[in-house]
Amino acid sequence: MIFTMLLVPPLLLCLMLALGRYEEHMLDPRRLERQAPPRHLSPVPEPEAEQQAEDAPDFPGAPAHPDSQAA
Repeated sequence: MIFTMLLVPPLLLCLMLALGRYEEHMLDPRRLERQAPPRHLSPVPEPEAEQQAEDAPDFPGAPAHPDSQAA
């Protein structure tokens, strides 16, 4: 019985707050407007570290280009 007295009032309060939020949502005139959300997209440049890694040889002493041969 004591658990009922302690749990029911907070549960009813949460229910009333949830119903109030639902009512605000349903009565909001802006909810029917079709607006696309603003986009925050921007192109991402390729990082310099990746470009340098592609230009560097795989192991020390390797020629910079595979077509070049040591003399």
